[in-house]
Amino acid sequence: MLGRLSHAPQRQLHERCGGTRVGFPDLRQRAAAALKRSDTYYFVGGVVGIALALLGAIGAPQLELARRPAAIVNGVPITRDVLARAVLALENDSRNPVTAEREAAVLERLIEEELLVQHGVELGLAETDFAARRALVQSVLSLAVAERAGVEPSEEELRRFFRENAGFFAPAPRFSASVVFLNAASAPARISDASAALARGVDAAGLGDPTAIEFPRAPLPEAEWRRLIGTDAARAAAALAPGQVSDPIATSGGVLLIRIDGFAAAPAPAYEAVAPQVRTEWERRAGEAAARAYLERLKRRARIERPRLPEEQA
Repeated sequence: MLGRLSHAPQRQLHERCGGTRVGFPDLRQRAAAALKRSDTYYFVGGVVGIALALLGAIGAPQLELARRPAAIVNGVPITRDVLARAVLALENDSRNPVTAEREAAVLERLIEEELLVQHGVELGLAETDFAARRALVQSVLSLAVAERAGVEPSEEELRRFFRENAGFFAPAPRFSASVVFLNAASAPARISDASAALARGVDAAGLGDPTAIEFPRAPLPEAEWRRLIGTDAARAAAALAPGQVSDPIATSGGVLLIRIDGFAAAPAPAYEAVAPQVRTEWERRAGEAAARAYLERLKRRARIERPRLPEEQA
C-alpha cells in the first residue's frame, strides 16, 4: 500500500500539470525561480521607493524656494519670475553672463522701482499727473489687447475684411488740374486776373508764363503731382473741389495757381497686392475692439454717477 501511495502525489501532479510529468526536483527548481522573481520585484520596488523618497526630500525644498518671493516691499511681493525676466533682459542687452552681484543689483533696482510706484500712488499721481495717468491707461489697454494674443484670422476672414473695406485699401483718387505759373515779377493785379480767369473756366495755356515742363491734362495720383509741382502745391490741390481755384502758392521763381478739373477713382488693388496691409489693419481694429470690450466690462462692474449741474436740470 505504501508503494502505491508513494506514486499518488506524482500522479496528481502529473494530472494537474496537463499530463506533463513533474517531480519534486522540478518543484524545487520552480520554487527557487519564483523566489528569485519575487526578490527581483521587491528589489525594484525598493529602489523606486528610495528614488521617490530622495526626489521628495530634494525637490520639495526647491519647489518651496521657487514659490518664495525674491523680495517683499511693504507687503507687495517681487516674484522670482519677475526677477528672472529682468535678469534675462539685462543679459540680452549686455550680451554677457549675469553674475550674482549683477543679479543682486537688478533685484535692488526692482525694489527701488516698487518703492517709487507705491509712493507715487500715495501721492495720488495716478489721479493728478497727466503723464502718469496716460502711462497707466496705456498699460491697462495693452493688457486688454494682450488677451486676444494668438488669435489668428483665417485667409477667408482676411479676404472678407478686404471686400468689406475695399475703399480703405484703394489708392487715393487721381485728379486732373490746370496749373498756371506766374513769375516773381508779376504784379498782384495780374495774379488776381489769372485767378479769376481760371475760375471762369478759361484754358490755362495762355494765362501764365512759360515753364520748363508741360503740365499734363490727364488725371494723376497725388504722388505724381508732388513730383511735378511740389509737396505743398499738390497737397493744396488735393484739398480743392472740382472747379475751385487755389490761392497763390509760392514756388521757386514765382507762384502757382491751380484749378481742379476733376477727380477719377483709382482702380481697386487686388487682394494679393495689399495682403500685408490688410492683415495689419485687421489686427489694429481687432485690438481696438478688444480694448473697447474690456472698457465695457469695466463699466458694467463699476458704479458710475454723472451728476447734472443745476442749469442742466432746469
